[in-house]
Amino acid sequence: MPERFIEIINPILIFLDLFIVSYFLYRIYILLNRTRAMQLIVGFGLILVIDIISRQFHLATVAWIIQNVSSYLVIGLIVLMQPELRRLFSEIGRMPIFQWISPTGSISINEICDAVRNMAQKKVGSLIVILREIRPHHIIDHAVKVDSAISSELLETIFFKDSPLHDGAVLIEGNRIVAASCYLPLSNSRILKKTHGARHRAGMGISEDTDAVVVVTSEETGSINVIVNGQLQNDISPLKLPLLLAEILEGKKSFNIFKS
Repeated sequence: MPERFIEIINPILIFLDLFIVSYFLYRIYILLNRTRAMQLIVGFGLILVIDIISRQFHLATVAWIIQNVSSYLVIGLIVLMQPELRRLFSEIGRMPIFQWISPTGSISINEICDAVRNMAQKKVGSLIVILREIRPHHIIDHAVKVDSAISSELLETIFFKDSPLHDGAVLIEGNRIVAASCYLPLSNSRILKKTHGARHRAGMGISEDTDAVVVVTSEETGSINVIVNGQLQNDISPLKLPLLLAEILEGKKSFNIFKS
């Protein structure tokens, strides 16, 4: 009976095994993509390919060189990838599958919207980036670390025109303000008009590179704009902003919500 049962569930176990391995490899790829680690892994993989080819075609000299330096390459790869490895293990703990162990707090949408509404009324320019799955380490590493709870007062203080941190974006992850004075890649999207300034181009740039939700207030007009997946929604009412952000962050609205 046990043997028969094992024969029945064996295909299911094989599928489950492949699914788990594929899932973790995919998550590792997402975490390491757009980092120096990915370039190192590609280089190391190229060396392995050359090693296989040299053995197949009996290239003795090439095979001898790779064989003698391979152990040093592995050690060098581990040393060079120490920052990325630390981030990898940290990010693995952030995966949804592990959130029941150490759940992250929900995003304080009301605090964000209160700050955005006040800054829009005062025509204070701001750029708030709400991160989701993709974490732009290269941007966070060169920004001012904040690691603070989200509050409307803190957000307004950061973007106050005389604040040393007002020039740049604020990055929010979970229920924390991760960093401020973040410099984002500028977009050349044709969706943007000439009236859109650097903040909108930076917001568009980060939305094209990641799955972040971006909220921008205009210094010239005081309008509130939301950018998702390279799509821009202009002149959002302060009353509608909380509902819109909640629907996007909870997955009730897709990335194509702004497309006509």
